Amino acid sequence: MPEPHSSDSPTPASRSLDARWWWSSSLPVIVGLVVIGYQVSAFTDGVGTWANGAMIALGGAVALWGLAGLRKDYAAHRAAGQDEQPTS
Repeated sequence: MPEPHSSDSPTPASRSLDARWWWSSSLPVIVGLVVIGYQVSAFTDGVGTWANGAMIALGGAVALWGLAGLRKDYAAHRAAGQDEQPTS
């Protein structure tokens, strides 16, 4: 039988996901890559139209926008000196 968690040992503080510096900018990257992934298969199979190409370009623009945001947010995070682990 496993031993119960001791209340004497400190537990690390956890941050909510939306409080992390990378969260808001990583969503556009993921959405852009998903859009590209869905559209490329139709476009390369020869059944795609110009609209598939436009959606691939739009997905790429959204992903690049997210990457630019990640770069900016990381620079602000480093400049604020927030790389330390949270404490309780």
